[in-house]
Amino acid sequence: MECKNCHTNLRTDFSYCPDCGAKVIRNRLTVKNLISDATERFFNVDNTFLITFKHLFTKPDEVIGGYINGVRRKYLNPISYFTIAITFGGLFAYVYSEFFPNALDFDFLYKSGDSITEAEKLGQDFQKQWNAYLIKYQSLFYMAMLPFLALISRLVFINKKQFNLSEHFVINIYAYSHLSIIINIAYLLTIWNSKIIYYVSMGNMIFQIGFFTWVFYKLFNLTIKQTILKLFLFLILIGILFTIITIGIGIYLAFFTDTFQKMAP
Repeated sequence: MECKNCHTNLRTDFSYCPDCGAKVIRNRLTVKNLISDATERFFNVDNTFLITFKHLFTKPDEVIGGYINGVRRKYLNPISYFTIAITFGGLFAYVYSEFFPNALDFDFLYKSGDSITEAEKLGQDFQKQWNAYLIKYQSLFYMAMLPFLALISRLVFINKKQFNLSEHFVINIYAYSHLSIIINIAYLLTIWNSKIIYYVSMGNMIFQIGFFTWVFYKLFNLTIKQTILKLFLFLILIGILFTIITIGIGIYLAFFTDTFQKMAP
């Protein structure tokens, strides 16, 4: 008998391949063992996704620092974790577009009837268009943001040489993917109520700042004073980046789409 994955010769009593670690499959595929395999992969206590998800909360330095320093089997690798984050984002985008297309309009924030001004109406319509584009191209936005986040964190920690730019990229893949998974789960659980999802989205920004601060605090073993100073610099740089992105999107909508024509009275 040989392993179906790496073709290593196996003893008949082996349950796992000693070379590649794959489980030895002896039975034909059925609905029962298909469900059993999925359950084992995603819900057992040894599942690397669940362990990675948990430990990114409690000890991100061990997960991220471990991967950078060569630990490859204990936790899910950053690309796989990012893929899961993209999957959750796609699931939210599907549920939003198919079942709750007005969930992110937040109409309760605006005046109704004749009391609404043209400026307020323009702002409301622009917000709706912004949300629609953001959800539609969520995955592309995630991928486009990562190099910028890596560059920003490298600049913030320019005086600390233990991680190069590529390693900062890994740090940000893990942190950003973790946040994406959490916020998309939160959105899926609250999408039925526009007010609740609004407050979740507002709290999301604070949570993102807090989590990134926690990750870098643990990875670089910072003092409280150093953490505050680095956070302040990070917020300045990320604020500049988002301002540039917002202006760029506004220019794109104005000159390359009919968004503002549709908004015109």
